[in-house]
Amino acid sequence: MTPDTNEIEELVRIAAQENSHAARYRLFRALPHVELFFPLKIRRDEGKEVRATPLLRLQDGTNAMMLYTSKSHPDLPDSFGGGAFKDALAAAQKMSALDWVILSNRASQSVSVRKEHIPSILSELDSEEKATALQADESLEDLITRAVHSAPEELSPSINSALADRELYLEMTAGRGAESQPTINIFPVHGMPNVLRAYLTRRRPGITYGGIKWEALKEMIMGEAAINGVQIVNDADDWVAFDRESLKRGPIEGSS
Repeated sequence: MTPDTNEIEELVRIAAQENSHAARYRLFRALPHVELFFPLKIRRDEGKEVRATPLLRLQDGTNAMMLYTSKSHPDLPDSFGGGAFKDALAAAQKMSALDWVILSNRASQSVSVRKEHIPSILSELDSEEKATALQADESLEDLITRAVHSAPEELSPSINSALADRELYLEMTAGRGAESQPTINIFPVHGMPNVLRAYLTRRRPGITYGGIKWEALKEMIMGEAAINGVQIVNDADDWVAFDRESLKRGPIEGSS
């Protein structure tokens, strides 16, 4: 779950005051996809718009990219940009003149990152995200399998929570010809004649997949009156089905 603004402010304060690896690691773990803000200069070059992030010259002669936790930070200029922490670090390590990245909260408490430490931080964040994604995969796999032998209402909240913001993979029919587009396959499931089938992974050979986030899939189904629901299939070929009404609540049945 993405932390709110006040939590980020507090994490920066703690990391700045403690200056310990543990406090900095807690901060960085919370930040990967949090939007931060930085000075931005825009100029025209041969009719094209060129954007650049000006670096701050420090007293020791080194240069720093400044990142701010809020648009209302007192040191953020009127011309600024925004981006995720991970993206800002990735951009910073490509700047030849840069020596530091400095993150500052609204109270002007700051945490500094040396340029040579950026690759290891990005590597740790990537490893953390992969481990979290794997844990979520295993959790949802197990929940769907358990749903086969459970009353639907017992696991509905957990399955809904595990599906939130997740990408699923619709089964498609590959288009024929260079200009033809794939179409979504329709299946009869649990007495419903027109159901979409979505998988948790793309590990099955011979299937054409179309990726879609769970929230977008629900919106698509609710916007198409002819679609009765969706079947979610895990890697063990166990599944749960949602009809249009249960999309607002949870799956109506599990099966294998």
